[in-house]
Amino acid sequence: MFRRTMLFRAALLAVLAAAPLRAQEPSPVRLLRTYFADPNGVLLDFAWRFAPGDGPDRALPDFDDSSWTPVRPNLAAADVPGGRWPGVGWFRRHVVVEPGLEDRPISLRLAAPGAAEVFLDGRRVLTSGVGGAPPEVPFRERADACLLRFEGPRHVLAVRYSYPASAPRARAGFGFHLSLADPALAPRRPDDRPWIAGAQGAMVALPLFLALLHLALFGFSPRARENLFYAVEMAAFTVIVLQEFSVDLLTSEAERAALGRFSLGAPIVAIVFGLLTYYAVRMARFPKTWLLFAAAGAVFLPLTYLVPSLHEATQDVLFFGVIVEVLRLERARRTVRRRGGRIFVWSFAVFGLTIVLQILVNVGVLRSVAGVRPVYIVGVLVSAIGMSLYLAYGMGQARLAEVENARKSRELAQARKLQLSMLPRDLASAPGLDVAAATFTAAEVGGDYYDVRPAGGGAILVAFGDATGHGLASGIVVTAAKALFTSIAPDAAVGVSLAACNRVLREMRLPGFQMCLALARISPGEIAIASAAMPPALVHRKSGSIEEIGAGGLPLGTRLPGRHEERRTRLAPGDTLLFASDGLAELLDPRGRELGYPGVSALLREAAGAGSARGVVDRLGTAAAAHRGSRPQDDDMTFLVVRVVE
Repeated sequence: MFRRTMLFRAALLAVLAAAPLRAQEPSPVRLLRTYFADPNGVLLDFAWRFAPGDGPDRALPDFDDSSWTPVRPNLAAADVPGGRWPGVGWFRRHVVVEPGLEDRPISLRLAAPGAAEVFLDGRRVLTSGVGGAPPEVPFRERADACLLRFEGPRHVLAVRYSYPASAPRARAGFGFHLSLADPALAPRRPDDRPWIAGAQGAMVALPLFLALLHLALFGFSPRARENLFYAVEMAAFTVIVLQEFSVDLLTSEAERAALGRFSLGAPIVAIVFGLLTYYAVRMARFPKTWLLFAAAGAVFLPLTYLVPSLHEATQDVLFFGVIVEVLRLERARRTVRRRGGRIFVWSFAVFGLTIVLQILVNVGVLRSVAGVRPVYIVGVLVSAIGMSLYLAYGMGQARLAEVENARKSRELAQARKLQLSMLPRDLASAPGLDVAAATFTAAEVGGDYYDVRPAGGGAILVAFGDATGHGLASGIVVTAAKALFTSIAPDAAVGVSLAACNRVLREMRLPGFQMCLALARISPGEIAIASAAMPPALVHRKSGSIEEIGAGGLPLGTRLPGRHEERRTRLAPGDTLLFASDGLAELLDPRGRELGYPGVSALLREAAGAGSARGVVDRLGTAAAAHRGSRPQDDDMTFLVVRVVE
């Protein structure tokens, strides 16, 4: 009974999956004027009638295509009838245009790898690509366009498309995108939005940060081999993610081509060292099968460069071998228990699942997962979080307590070093502005962050923030914030830029990791500031009065909607601005009493008499140390001072 039920469900799912394609044929699609209000026009991504190979008269409007198979034009080899792409095929689509579109110039846009010829009612209107479209590494998509007119209501679009079946991406997905648009409207690309580039940069920075972090941890504790293996795995994923976003992050076609050739072997390296990381965490002693996987990696790695068309097949075989190996060891209960090991296993399982889904997307079984094609990036994030939490729980309960404490001290020192490396060595300035900053570190790694860059027009752009939490997790968020800050347009409104940063961090979905951040554009005559849960900036006037500006808001990355209002105030020669983290206001004296925000204002009033921004920072540091006395510092303190030169 159970087997019959499962077979019925599978058949029902197959029928439902095919229904959207069959339902659109053989009825012609209707093109309405309202479709052309969008600058991107109408994407003809619905079902087309398809026949493999070549044949006479296939471009003619009265050709009988009733027996052709409906497929989507952006397809994979698995979508082709028979399951194998022959290298060339014809696509036909019948359309009906409403009277308002007849005799009106329409822009036809084509984006496709390989070569394509587009025919309208039997007349060739556009050609893209040359000859047989030789396979390219990396995969390259051409874009061409032309103008045409629809004379009459009924028409037939035909496309002869060729792409070699032996090309490297023939299994992953190819085909074409054809769209119709109003030529008076410029196409809008979602990737042109600045926060997209920031998100992509953060995605590349995350595995790179983890690779450097765990390589440093291995340097301090060579016995923890999982750090070395995981560092190599994340370095390989840095190359993979950079290749994924190379179109937007690399400006040179030569750079993209070189990266594409270099990145062919990165998945092999990531898979092998991912398995070695699992061995180091879950096994007391490596099983002998590690030699088999090491040998397979040593053979497959050069093979992917010698025969590029085999690189996907080799990495798929190796990956599924790793899955079988992990399941075998977990089922045999040959693993050892370590603190945090269960979290690592679950993150490793989720990581493996995302790789399986990515393979299904690549071969065309799935078009995407929740609208996302690079699914593996989610796995990288989950793996990063799992590995970080595993380290937080501790990586060796069998070690002596004093050795464990020494190791943790070294790890925190390295995390501190990496966190401080996120801060700028030299602060940008502008005529009429004097800038200085300092961080007074506590025993535990915090998440304080600041940065300064020129904003044009004699102004500077300042970022001042604090990641929630401490340790490695806050370092990850600070890395993402630094990547976002570098992508902010210097002339954009600070409130708009802060909202864009919030969208990126929210879409990264890092649970429990948030960022308090203030953005400010400062010139000798004015400050414009927007804040996300940061303490207010203090403005000390030359007259001696102190004003607060830019407080409030929700931290970046929360699911709750927040407003990031931009506030402005005038500046005059002799005015001094202070950005201070909450570590200053929450500083305790030997009796346990907080300095408080009134106390911060009092310290600024006393320090503002110094002749320079550096002098103000030094006086604040001295006054804070006097208030703390012999009491240990519990949190980082960071000051950034901007003084309007008289």
